[in-house]
Amino acid sequence: YLTKEEVSSPTAQLESMILSMIIDGYEGRDIATADVVGAYLQTFMTDEVMVKFSGKNAEIMCKVNKTYEKYITLEGKKRQVIYMRLNKALYGCMQTALLWYRTYHDELRNMGLKINKYDPCVANAVINGSQATICWYVNDSKISHKDPEVVTKIIKRLEERFDTMAV
Repeated sequence: YLTKEEVSSPTAQLESMILSMIIDGYEGRDIATADVVGAYLQTFMTDEVMVKFSGKNAEIMCKVNKTYEKYITLEGKKRQVIYMRLNKALYGCMQTALLWYRTYHDELRNMGLKINKYDPCVANAVINGSQATICWYVNDSKISHKDPEVVTKIIKRLEERFDTMAV
């Protein structure tokens, strides 16, 4: 029911990664890699997506939250079933990767970075007179700038928005 364009997420091009590493080395930039832990849980679903839990999984959900018990139904007169609506993106849903991309992309733009017109997973900004570059592949980013403090500030700003990052 969704087209490829509605669910496909762009990823950094290999050429972009290689070129950015050449620039990093030539300019002597400080480099950090950062992974947004639980990235999809930072992403809200835009469509109504239902998940079906049955049997033991339905029981576990009711143990997590007793208020779910009133929503349990029986399937085939024996098997307990509960249907739940997703508020946050879940790994495996068709649109999850694209929703995460849009979330991360929008945050980088809010931070003042400009998205590269040739590669939608590269963002740049001039900070303290030098260029900062972020290349990302899903939730993994390479962040570089001549000043290590700028790299640290970018990471801290991302952590303010997305919580834990593995750096």
